[in-house]
Amino acid sequence: MAGSQRAMVVRAAVAAVVLVAALAAEADLDSALAQARAHHRAHHGGHRGHHHATAPHGRPAAKPKPNPQSKPNPKPGVKPQPGQAVDDLADRAVALGLPARLDDDGATVDVGYADAPVQLTLFEDYRCDSTGPFENRQGPTLRMLMARHQLLVHYVIESSLDERLPGPGAVLASDAARAALAHGGFPLFHALLFANQPAEEVDGFTPARLLDIASHVPGLRGAAFDAEVRTLYWKPWVDAAQHVYDTSGVHHGTPSMLLDGTEVDLWAHPELLNDPGALQRFVENAANRGQ
Repeated sequence: MAGSQRAMVVRAAVAAVVLVAALAAEADLDSALAQARAHHRAHHGGHRGHHHATAPHGRPAAKPKPNPQSKPNPKPGVKPQPGQAVDDLADRAVALGLPARLDDDGATVDVGYADAPVQLTLFEDYRCDSTGPFENRQGPTLRMLMARHQLLVHYVIESSLDERLPGPGAVLASDAARAALAHGGFPLFHALLFANQPAEEVDGFTPARLLDIASHVPGLRGAAFDAEVRTLYWKPWVDAAQHVYDTSGVHHGTPSMLLDGTEVDLWAHPELLNDPGALQRFVENAANRGQ
């Protein structure tokens, strides 16, 4: 009997230890989940766009639609190491030949020819990891259509990702792009910024990095351009472009698209983000409708 009682006591003690361990593990799991949720809110809570590489994002100018899970994933562009510059754009000659100018609103950058039958407005952020894949995949098609006088693109460059991510990379890149416009190199520099885009959470667009990228645009570097990049000379323009974005009313964050002033539903037409043929047909069909 004494042996049986001792066995019962031992089993009870073991059960108690197991129960305490299970409760402790559950508490640790709850704590870990709470920490993960807090971390997610800290990093994403203020980001009202669609924070997925599969969808446009950035700070939306209006309440976004729910995120459908079937959104295809645009393939990201090359992610160079710090200090490297990607200079392998197949259509760099096309980009170099495109005209670019400041729009009458003083904030939008117009690329292409005024006689083009179709006009697209693109809302982009140089730091946005959805805009980068879009530009790297669809940029050559856009530039081809612009060179053929089929398309005029109005670029609205916003930089609100800096508000929730470390560093001022988006603002610095936007300022450098405006400097490139002033010195005649915007189309190629714009494309190279996305080809050299660092990971969104990395503050990779430093003045030194931007000047390194600019070195791959013939004739762009010089004392004036370099000073404008290093001193944020065009910060008032960066703010003006941000205001145009904030008051535009677009629903999809970055990238967003207007066709002749009307927003294109990129949730309904995700192929426009990553299928060059679909984008070309979209523009050509719009041109045919306007004839």
